[in-house]
Amino acid sequence: MLPKVANQLFHHTHRAVVAVQNQTGHTLRNVLQLQSSSGSSTAVTGWGSSVSSGPGHSGPGPSKFHASGRLQTSHPQGTPISTQVGVRVEKLSAFRVPSQRSQHLAADPTSDASQLIRSGFGTYATLINTLTDRDFENHEAVRRAEARLRRRRRAAIDEGLEEEEKRIASLRGDSHFKSALALFQTAAVNPTSKFPLQVYNKLLRSCAIHSNVDAASAVYSHLEKRGDIYPDAQTYISLIETYASRHDLNGAESMFEQFKEASRFERVQWSFDAVAGHTSPEDLSYRQRASQTAVWNEMLTAYFRCGQPTEALGLLEQMMDTSAGETFHATDVPLPTSSTFARAITGFCQLGDVSTALAWFERMLQQDSPSRDPHATTRVPHRPDASTWTTMFDALADEGMVAEANRLFVRWQIIASQEGAAVWSDHRDCVLAANLRFMDTRTDLDQAKAHELLDFLTDHVLPWDIESGHFTFYRDTSRSLCQRLVMQYWNRGHTDDALDLAARIATRQLEVIRHGQAQGKFDSAQSQRRIEGTRRFATDVASEILFKTGPSAPLSSFLRLSALLTDVGALVPTALSESCLNAYAFQRASPALSLSTKDWEALLDIVVANEADSSATLNTLVDDLLMHSVDITAFSETAKNHLVRSLASNDMNSATLLAYLGEPFSSRLAELQRASQTSPSVQPQSFEANSPVEDIPGTPLSSSYSSGRVDTAYSQHVGEFYPGGNKISVLTAFKRFKSGAGKGIFPRPIVLARLISALGRLGEVEKIHEVYDAAQVVLNSLDTVKQWQTSGWFLIEDHMIVGLAHAGDIEAAHAHRQRILQQGGVPSADAYGALILNVKDTTDDTSNAMALFTESQNFGVVPNIFMYNTIISKLAKARKADYALQLFQDMKAQNIQPTSVTYGAVIAACCRVGDAASAELLFQEMTSEPTFKPRVPPYNTMMQLYTHTKPDRSRVLHYYNELLAANVQPTAHTYKLLIDAYGSIEPVDDSAMEKVFEQLVADRSVSVQGTHWAALINAWGCVQKDLDKALAVFDSIATHPTTKQNSSPMPDAVVYEALINTLVTVRRMDLVPPYLERLQSSGVHMTAYIANLLIKGYASVNEIERSREIFESLQDPQEGVAAPHNHLPHQNKQSNVLPVPAEAPVYREPSTWEAMVRAELGNGERERAVALLQRLQARMFPPAVYQRISGIMLDDSVSPWSDAPSSSPGFSS
Repeated sequence: MLPKVANQLFHHTHRAVVAVQNQTGHTLRNVLQLQSSSGSSTAVTGWGSSVSSGPGHSGPGPSKFHASGRLQTSHPQGTPISTQVGVRVEKLSAFRVPSQRSQHLAADPTSDASQLIRSGFGTYATLINTLTDRDFENHEAVRRAEARLRRRRRAAIDEGLEEEEKRIASLRGDSHFKSALALFQTAAVNPTSKFPLQVYNKLLRSCAIHSNVDAASAVYSHLEKRGDIYPDAQTYISLIETYASRHDLNGAESMFEQFKEASRFERVQWSFDAVAGHTSPEDLSYRQRASQTAVWNEMLTAYFRCGQPTEALGLLEQMMDTSAGETFHATDVPLPTSSTFARAITGFCQLGDVSTALAWFERMLQQDSPSRDPHATTRVPHRPDASTWTTMFDALADEGMVAEANRLFVRWQIIASQEGAAVWSDHRDCVLAANLRFMDTRTDLDQAKAHELLDFLTDHVLPWDIESGHFTFYRDTSRSLCQRLVMQYWNRGHTDDALDLAARIATRQLEVIRHGQAQGKFDSAQSQRRIEGTRRFATDVASEILFKTGPSAPLSSFLRLSALLTDVGALVPTALSESCLNAYAFQRASPALSLSTKDWEALLDIVVANEADSSATLNTLVDDLLMHSVDITAFSETAKNHLVRSLASNDMNSATLLAYLGEPFSSRLAELQRASQTSPSVQPQSFEANSPVEDIPGTPLSSSYSSGRVDTAYSQHVGEFYPGGNKISVLTAFKRFKSGAGKGIFPRPIVLARLISALGRLGEVEKIHEVYDAAQVVLNSLDTVKQWQTSGWFLIEDHMIVGLAHAGDIEAAHAHRQRILQQGGVPSADAYGALILNVKDTTDDTSNAMALFTESQNFGVVPNIFMYNTIISKLAKARKADYALQLFQDMKAQNIQPTSVTYGAVIAACCRVGDAASAELLFQEMTSEPTFKPRVPPYNTMMQLYTHTKPDRSRVLHYYNELLAANVQPTAHTYKLLIDAYGSIEPVDDSAMEKVFEQLVADRSVSVQGTHWAALINAWGCVQKDLDKALAVFDSIATHPTTKQNSSPMPDAVVYEALINTLVTVRRMDLVPPYLERLQSSGVHMTAYIANLLIKGYASVNEIERSREIFESLQDPQEGVAAPHNHLPHQNKQSNVLPVPAEAPVYREPSTWEAMVRAELGNGERERAVALLQRLQARMFPPAVYQRISGIMLDDSVSPWSDAPSSSPGFSS
């Protein structure tokens, strides 16, 4: 029999060791090697006889324990292996850091545990202890996690619930108890096996956790057979709890009776876990009484758990009516403790009888003495302790008894103050959650009562002290509940109260953190977690308010939200910044505008930080600060620094404002004032015409037509091209116009206006002016009918805006806009749409476009679909997705049906900021529209999102297949994206990439372009670092069949850029010169983006002088104008624009300055980098551009090969 037992023991020991290894690391790995090594020592000892074998043994049984030679270990003479194993297991188990608590075997060599270690059972005792400790720790972790789940659900927090539930399931899936029980059962087969009481109790504790009555019975039976050890109170507590957890009241009562019987015969040790630390002789009486009462308390709980409150109260009455005196007697009915009454209240709450629980709780509140020791017996009940308050608040909250919870909370604050106790954060969370849920469900609640309740929560439930350190936002529940409280104020119309409360809460959080740091309560990690929680609170409040109100909130509200975020160190989101700027644009002219100093500071922060905003917005703010006589000396130091850094020193208004700060700004103002007296002032560039209106070609002053008449039939003849005329029909209409005009016959003004805008779309500027000249004759002929003349004049001027804007003569278009405005009129939505559409080639296109849109709204222009499409497209290119979506919703609210162009633009906006969820929803909405006409741009946009922004090849292919299913022809850009998807998204699929290129070549509707070759070179060179393959692809371009069919020279600038990027990536700058020579000799114009890569590459190989030479060889474009000749070659479609001559100058982009600054810093030349920034500032770039580049100076990790934006837009993959 012994070999079989030994096999079982070895098997379960191995499982136990593996389980312990999971908690202690791999340090136990050699324990079983030592135990099962071959040699002269015993394989398993401690059974009363030795089972041994020599090296040559080949018989059955013990030979199974022999290990291979690599596991053999020599041991000191005379040292039993089992003893070494036991000592090693115990020491290694002590290395494990328990999550809750851990109790190890006694180190006293005379203790029972030490004797067992020497006899062999100590190893298993240690393992069982460790496994059951871990089981209990898991149980406690589950209990805490379930409590968190209840709190989060009560607080209506959905975030993180699924992860918490998975964690609970994982903890419950651990098999520590099974392994411990298997070890015990195997060892218990030996009649001489003995374990300390601690092992029995820990096993019984696990039995209670798992409601395993059979296992508890087996463990207790083994203990009962021991004549040398008695159970203690903890033994019976666990047994009663085990039966009660199965609702087996008879079993629980049986254990309780056995306890009382054992007490009569003095077969009980008076101890249990909660008083295990009371070991001194003077604590003996306390420990005995507390242990006895603990068993009775457990039986009280068992009655409640089994649904028998009457029996529970009967037991409690016995305890309250006991005649037990000061001297402890084992047979006495014990006096209750404060925990006894707490268990009764908990029992009623668990049964759902909250009213009865509340009645008992109220009776306890009437007592005079506070609760101190939960285990000290007393004849007079004490007031509830903090944990009992928690139980009561939880029950009231779950039952929706809000009034009772609020009343008790006020009482608790008074009592806690008297007793010097702390009101726990759980208590506040619970009362807040109950009230907020009540207000969410009671939409019919009277406004006055609702406001009163909100004020109660603010003044009484939220804490405002900073000393305690409680209720900080490291707790998601507290943060979320505070956010909901703020939004209750806001949603019920108390917006100022909401913003006041948000600011008070954030301020208090920061003060608590500072106080905690000063007092040493919070370390850096704890402080940072609380700071992040506070920032999350401010960000979520601002986002929710912005979502609720949109752009309609007052400017002061937006500014207060911005100040809230700034005060806690959170970033101001783009949507809020834009809302502030738009509200400012709308409300700045209002006489009711009244901003506080803090509001002006917040507005300054937004203007300075907004990348899309031009210096014109800052100048406008300066004008308003002067107009409203704002005292900037009262600004914070941060705000003053913003002004000093951002304002131009050569602007009179800026200098006037800064002069309030004293020297040296006062002297600068005086200098400018002297200069202004001797030279004309220079106005900033704007939409105003640079030439007088009279100088505009086509005005009546230079008309080639003197007189004529308007003919209705002739009007119809000329106007046949409208609507929807193509190029031929429009030019035919112009010929008819010319023919009639030569005879003095003209169409009506509406026909002339339509012809002007149609010619503009064809780029026929001279023809536009000729028609405009004729229109003046027509208008003069209407002199006797002023109303018709006036309306005709506005019509012609409006269409001149449209035609000239589409033709690219944007300056002349703005001149006609000014003529309309000067005459008290307003351009049409089509005119503004055309102006917005053709804002291009400036250093700040989006701000200029937004200025036009804002102007149109100020004048009351109702946008049409064309105007919406153009402004949304501009916002999309500037990554202003929030405002683009807002305009999209406004458009739908005005019953303007979005087109595929609209959807394409707003989808592009979401894609540019990586908002895949919104983009997918909008795409689905677009395709489900009954009027949907598939166009390629939205499909390409979605493919690009999942190619470059959020790489996911499966989604790229999904939208490609959608494109094919919609019978949409792939474009050159579609193929380029497919090449990138296979060539740059891991894992790279070379064969699929090559197959796509073959499909491209075979597709006669699409020509192979430089972007396709560039994508291949990028895939091989930059992604896979295969330089030879990348060079081979480049060399194959010149002789490829598609190159001969291409009208543009190949390789083009995009291809050269990809090749040089590869050489930079693999640090082979020695190969660059020959390819630059080929570029120049082939007639390809180099771009700034190629220069950027050269600057970066040479700097990375310590050839900074070469980088400087390249940078200085470039030229600067005209101020306020985007650098020409850099973007055109990178378009993904063929263009009729003439190619740029190879000898044309190469103009610097902002990214070129950034690349050079990085190069200097990366080579330790900080002074040179500063000099570059000074040159950059003198170029008058938009503040956002300068701030982005100058911000590199603050980055200590900068290097010439960091991820700077050196490549061309749209090229990098």
